[in-house]
Amino acid sequence: MEGVALIKTSELTELLNEIKSVKEEVKRLREQEENLKAYSIQQTADLLSLHYNSVRKLVLSRKLFAKFLEGESGKCTIPAWAIKEYLHKQEERKKQMQKSKTTLKEFKDIQK
Repeated sequence: MEGVALIKTSELTELLNEIKSVKEEVKRLREQEENLKAYSIQQTADLLSLHYNSVRKLVLSRKLFAKFLEGESGKCTIPAWAIKEYLHKQEERKKQMQKSKTTLKEFKDIQK
């Protein structure tokens, strides 16, 4: 036999607020964990589908941030946030290039 439970609206609201708070905390912890992740040059190359040397050049040219463990050469780690920042900049460049191509095409059409 099933029983019916009576719950006060205030208790239910409080419970829902606690669930919301826990969800927000989990989200914050996941973001914090993501910021702590760091990758080697090879791992970064695999993530970006690039060659090891290409990633190394990006690091040396300071287009991709890396923390060197021993001076300016040798092993280094690349934070996850740096990879995200690099990808975001690449996306912005693509948008600008497409915009420039459209402008150039419009200019050529005007010249005709």
